[in-house]
Amino acid sequence: MILRRLATALRRQDWFTVVIETLIVVLGVFLGLQVNNWNEARIARADEREFLTQLRNELKDSVEVIDFQSRYVGEVVASGRRALDYLGSSEDCASGCEDLLIDFFHASQVWGTPYDYTKYQEALRLGFPSDPETGNVVRQFYVYLNGWDTVNGAAPAYRERIRGYFTPEAAEALWRGCMRLPGSEIEELTRDCIDNLKPLDTAAMLSAIRADPALVRELQFWLGQNIFALTGYPDMHKFASAAIAAITDEIGDAP
Repeated sequence: MILRRLATALRRQDWFTVVIETLIVVLGVFLGLQVNNWNEARIARADEREFLTQLRNELKDSVEVIDFQSRYVGEVVASGRRALDYLGSSEDCASGCEDLLIDFFHASQVWGTPYDYTKYQEALRLGFPSDPETGNVVRQFYVYLNGWDTVNGAAPAYRERIRGYFTPEAAEALWRGCMRLPGSEIEELTRDCIDNLKPLDTAAMLSAIRADPALVRELQFWLGQNIFALTGYPDMHKFASAAIAAITDEIGDAP
């Protein structure tokens, strides 16, 4: 209809009408483009909010893993210190042989770092978070995580050496009663195998362990790696919490 009126005005050389009709056409096109751009921006923002929610959930899962690793590695370190004290002493284990054997066993443990990078890697591809400050805070956590999660992730020489001193019966008792798996990604170290170890000659195993001069050096190395890891977990937790807070500030608390 507008184009028809515009053509009629041109034939009549009615320039005032031509200008008005042209402005109407241009304004309509402009408003249409603006509405389309606004809709696209709204959809893009909704997509980003949904993705950031998923990224925040990934970060929350990482916090749970950090807390688990702190507890787990703390038990490895505590056990390793007691085992090292025994190796450096001249006293026999007396009535605490079972506990000491468990210490040597727990000190040899390694549990992988099941951190999930999936959403963060996808974020890099999509350019999320679009806010530079939020993106920087999130990036700091993953950069820090990447530098720390391999410190104590590989099996040490101590692990193989110490387990060679456990008899099959002792190994069965240790694995059946002194560790459990509450979930596919979580392992807990317990001391519930003591009763099953009592019938065994744990004193003889400990005597053979103390006679191995290489064990002190290998245990000290592994103990040091885990102590080093423990120093990193608090900062790792801090960076993860900061990333979660930054995303929450941007999208709110809604799931």
